[in-house]
Amino acid sequence: VAGVSYGSVTAKDPDTLVATGTVMARHVLIATGGYASDYTETSLLQKHRPDLLKYATTNNKGTTGDGHKLALAVGAKAVDLDDVQVHPTGFHNPADPDNKVKQLCAEILRGEGAILLSRQKGERFADELGTRDYVTGRMIET
Repeated sequence: VAGVSYGSVTAKDPDTLVATGTVMARHVLIATGGYASDYTETSLLQKHRPDLLKYATTNNKGTTGDGHKLALAVGAKAVDLDDVQVHPTGFHNPADPDNKVKQLCAEILRGEGAILLSRQKGERFADELGTRDYVTGRMIET
């Protein structure tokens, strides 16, 4: 990849290009969001972090790595695709327990006194005010 071609549209007419251009560069950074909602056989999660497929995601259903896949298909190189942050807390919907997409449960709830209990014993297993990586690590260990 030696640059990026782009097209601009308007909100009133998103199907009509109003401007196009090309930016040539030695390095191109494409920020397209994540890919943790793609549980298919061809997902980037399957390729780079198959160990995380058993967990739910707090990403929306559209976070499937389409931008990554498009860039890789035209020869872009990627780095650190194995660095996937696992958010430790999401709301569980008892009416839809198998849904892999969970609503994010922000740290502020833990900061205001919410506690985390293990599913197995119903006991606290972590300092709820710890970092995401710490709490997630404790959840995986438990």
